[in-house]
Amino acid sequence: MSVHPITRPPDAQAAHLRDAFGRAAASTWVITGSGERGPVGFTAISVVSVSLAPPLLSFNIAKDSSSLVTIAHTGRAALHLLAEDQEPIALRFARDRTRRFVDDEAWTYDDHGLPSVRGVASRLITRIHDLVDAGDSFVAIARVEHATTHDRQPLVHRAGAYAPVAASVQTPLTATPGA
Repeated sequence: MSVHPITRPPDAQAAHLRDAFGRAAASTWVITGSGERGPVGFTAISVVSVSLAPPLLSFNIAKDSSSLVTIAHTGRAALHLLAEDQEPIALRFARDRTRRFVDDEAWTYDDHGLPSVRGVASRLITRIHDLVDAGDSFVAIARVEHATTHDRQPLVHRAGAYAPVAASVQTPLTATPGA
């Protein structure tokens, strides 16, 4: 086992933090919005349930994200939990922003005027409640206004790669009492 103290230089801390979180599996989402400049969106693995009453969630959005201004200005976002066969969509929304919304029937606008990714496991329509400054990102706290789920298995992200949830599940470790 290797222990890395907090006193390491900042670059080393970031590398160790990235490595630590890279070992965890996370759900894969595409977050979209729309404004005067058109549709925006990005891949996120930071979506977390915050509260059921009221229905709140959080996600991180980088301060240099091309989607930040639109989502902050409109106060609206659609969150799409990608299905196990949607790795190409995850990669598409993680790369070149000019190629995210090509006209290929992978998405459409919904009744709320938000981009809707087709074939997802779940979709949430949200209103941004707060943006909290958090280092190189903002933590968006959003209230869920509408939720739709489909009978599809989710796509997860782990160790820098995407996989169906079944492929990412390993045999559970047996806990040692008192450990």
